[in-house]
Amino acid sequence: MKKMILLACIIGVLLVACQPQTLYVEVTRLVSPPEATVTPIANTTPVTAATAVPLEVTRVVPLEVTRVVTEEVAVEVTKAPLGTLARPIQLLFPPTYNSAIVMNRGQVLADALTAATGLQFTVGVMDSEAALIALMCDAPMETVGVLSALGYVVANEQCGVQLGNTAVSRDGRTWQTGMIVTRRDSGILTLEDLADKSWAVPDMHSLPNFLYFQAALMDAGIAPGEIVPVQGDNSAMLSVFNGEVDFATATYIPPILPFEEREWVYGEDSPELWRILGVSPTRSPIGYVLVLGEPEYGGYRLRDARSGIFDIEPGIYDQTRVITLSAQIPNEAVALGAAFPLSLAREVITTMSTFAATEMCTESLCAGDFYGWAGLAPAEDAAYDSLRFVMQTLGLTEEEIWQLGAGTP
Repeated sequence: MKKMILLACIIGVLLVACQPQTLYVEVTRLVSPPEATVTPIANTTPVTAATAVPLEVTRVVPLEVTRVVTEEVAVEVTKAPLGTLARPIQLLFPPTYNSAIVMNRGQVLADALTAATGLQFTVGVMDSEAALIALMCDAPMETVGVLSALGYVVANEQCGVQLGNTAVSRDGRTWQTGMIVTRRDSGILTLEDLADKSWAVPDMHSLPNFLYFQAALMDAGIAPGEIVPVQGDNSAMLSVFNGEVDFATATYIPPILPFEEREWVYGEDSPELWRILGVSPTRSPIGYVLVLGEPEYGGYRLRDARSGIFDIEPGIYDQTRVITLSAQIPNEAVALGAAFPLSLAREVITTMSTFAATEMCTESLCAGDFYGWAGLAPAEDAAYDSLRFVMQTLGLTEEEIWQLGAGTP
C-alpha cells in the first residue's frame, strides 16, 4: 500500500511539474492624453496645447509559462572483446611500399598471427607514418604498427607506444652505423682535427652517415668547413681518396672475422681490426675484398663502403683510414599501442620473431619487394637513445623528422 501511495505521489509531482503555470507580470506602456483646449480670454483666439505629455499606465497581464523536466540516464556500452571479428587487432603499415604489396604481404603475417593466437588481425595501410602514429595513440589497446626508427621515438614520446621487435638486416645486424674516412697522409686523427675541414656527404638525410655526425660535432663544439653533397657512398669515398675533400662519411659494415668463430663487436673491436696482419686487401675471384684469404681459411672479408670502389682504386684501403664510427642506429621497429594487453603483447612479439625465422617470412616481411628483413629480434628502448640525442641536439621538429624520410606527413 505504501509503495502505491509513493508511486502516486511521484506521478503527481511529475504531472504538476509538466503542467502550465500562470505568472503575473507588470507591463508598462506610454499613453498620450487627448488634445486640451484652453478657454480663450475675451477678444482672443482659442488656443490649443502645443505639447502632449505622455502618461505611464501599468497593467497586470497574466503570462502562461510551461516547464519541461528532463532526466539524464547513463547507458553503459560494452565493447566487443579484443581480437574478435567485431573488434580485430589492427596491424598497421606506413605507405613505404605500394599499397597492394603491403596488403598482400601484410595479410600473410596477419594470418600467421591469427593462427598462433586464435585472435583476429586486420591489415591497414596508412596515408603516412604520422597518421599511423596518431591512430596508435587513439587506439592504444588494439594496434600493432611497423615504424621507422625515428617514427618509433616520436610515437613513444607522444603517447608511450611500446617497443616490440627490431628488424634484422641481411648482414645479421639490428643496427647500422656510419664511418668518418680520411686520407692517411692528411694528419686528421680525431674529431677535433675536423674543424674547418671540407666534408663529403653521400646523403643529407642519412642518420648514420650524416645527421649523427652533425649532432656529434655540434655537441663537441666543432664546426666543420664546407659540406659537399655527393651522390652515394662510392662518390664520397672517391672524393676523399682523390683529395677533393678532407674527410667523408659513408656506410660501415663490420668485417667477417677469421674462421667465423665470433662476430666483430661494436665498441670493443677496432673498425680496421684486420690491419694487425700488415697485409693489403685483394679482390677474390668471386668479388669479395679479402685480407689473407677467405674467413674460413683464416682471413678477413671487408664490407665497408670502400669495398665498392676497390676495382677502380685498389689502393683505397692502403691510403685511407677510419677515424671513428657513429653510434649504433637501430633498424625499423615493430611497436604496440601503450595499453596493449601485456600477456598478449608478449605472445605477439614471440610469434612475430618465430614467424620471421620461417620460410613464410619470404612471402611477407622478408620478401625482396617488401622490407627484405632477415628476421626480427627482441629490442630494448635504450637502443633508440642515439636517435633521441640527434633529435635533441639538432632541435629537429616533427615536420623535419618526416622530411628526413621517417614517413610522409
